[in-house]
Amino acid sequence: MNKKILFHISFLAGLLALLASSCLAADISIRLEPAVIHISTFYNGSSVKVSGTIPAKAEAFIRLSGLNRDIHLKKKGKVAGILWMNTGDVTFKDVPDTYMLLTSIGLKEEIDSPKSSLGFAALEKQITIEPADNDKSFLFKEFVKLQRKNHVYFTDDNAVQYAAAANGLRTFTAIATIPPKMKPGTYTIEVFALENGNVTGTATKTLTLEETGFPKQLANLAFNHSLLYGIMAVLIALVAGLITGVLFKGKGGVH
Repeated sequence: MNKKILFHISFLAGLLALLASSCLAADISIRLEPAVIHISTFYNGSSVKVSGTIPAKAEAFIRLSGLNRDIHLKKKGKVAGILWMNTGDVTFKDVPDTYMLLTSIGLKEEIDSPKSSLGFAALEKQITIEPADNDKSFLFKEFVKLQRKNHVYFTDDNAVQYAAAANGLRTFTAIATIPPKMKPGTYTIEVFALENGNVTGTATKTLTLEETGFPKQLANLAFNHSLLYGIMAVLIALVAGLITGVLFKGKGGVH
């Protein structure tokens, strides 16, 4: 008898938890405009409007991340205390090639905290750096600095804007800048609802960057017809050299 009562209590508790999580998820939504970005011949970056709803008392934190991969870099250092030279190889394992954080002023201190489970501190804990005897903290900071220069890692502390709350929800809007160096592929955009430092729910959408027109044809030629692509590259280089020689013929020398 007692076992039956315990079973029913456990079942009801699980059902209530499931219903609560479903209601919570329903309070969070995300939309992308556009969800697909086309990379054409004169493409020079773009932007995506990220909008949606979260509970009225929550703050929105948006994260755009690319595929995790291993990134190999050269480590530089002073040799004999004089010359800067390559002193070894460093591999950053399981690291996203793109990592963009969009927040509001109210979340800046929380996201920048070393204890944050969402910011760059969380990313540092996630990845592995080889060889293992390297100074992980120093190399990670240098890696982030390099990625920031390429505009594929960044934080915008004033990106998220809110409308007035209504019916227990409020609408958020943010603009994510898509730099030219972001490669074609699939990216994940997540919105986290935070209340009192806790994540109370999430929603996810996929952003796609795809090549069209001449860039797509060129990529197809390079990957699927490598021999023809190589021959064309050599011919183009020869023609360019001949044209340059004709244009500047007789203009050289010392006067």
